[in-house]
Amino acid sequence: MISRRNFLKIAGLSSVAIAAGFTTGKLTGNSKSVNFVLHGFIPADENVIADLVSSFKNKVKSSANPLIFSDSKIGEFVMRLHSQTSNNSYPGNGKVIYRIKRLNKQVDSDIIISDSENPIYSINDWNFSFSELRSKIKNRKADFLFTAEYREEDFISSLFKLNKKEVVIENEKGLVEKISLDKNYKNILIDGPQGKTGLKIENGIAQVHTSTCRHGICKHSVASGVGNIIACAPNKVLIKVV
Repeated sequence: MISRRNFLKIAGLSSVAIAAGFTTGKLTGNSKSVNFVLHGFIPADENVIADLVSSFKNKVKSSANPLIFSDSKIGEFVMRLHSQTSNNSYPGNGKVIYRIKRLNKQVDSDIIISDSENPIYSINDWNFSFSELRSKIKNRKADFLFTAEYREEDFISSLFKLNKKEVVIENEKGLVEKISLDKNYKNILIDGPQGKTGLKIENGIAQVHTSTCRHGICKHSVASGVGNIIACAPNKVLIKVV
């Protein structure tokens, strides 16, 4: 549910946008803003990573040069894969960002995807390549958290970037809340199919303190900078800083 503060902020920006020639449809979900994100808990398997990159590129169809953030040499491998499969005829012109982080301990492999229309897709909503890939890594242990994101932004989205950082919380039902990273909260409970995920925000840092799954891998990550993501695949919860 949108807060009164955010409603007034959007209403004010709506007036500016309409005066600049943007229609109200672009403010209500029908804009040119596009976002597609793949989150994967994946094994250290080059074939799996190659399939992920290929499926992602075929989905977003972008010829943009990627930004890659990685704490391992897997990042160099992803860059080579992306370059080898480049197609200058792709129509997409947004940003492509890969993030690869080695996990502190192995967990069950899984992938989840989201886009501008749905915060988290169920298995039945996925296209064949992602469903097949998820089946291949089932019952295997993951060594990395792999995130691939494609993002286009319209005029309104760019205006929102002028604001302070916010923590965006989503579950399988959609947007739960947007909270300023400047605020302090000791216990934010987020509903999911396995129960409640507990989040705290303190001193500009968001961190999960209560997890519903036995591995609790999401408790070992923090989010403080724009683009940081905490993902819980079993409970279908996404936490990101924008």
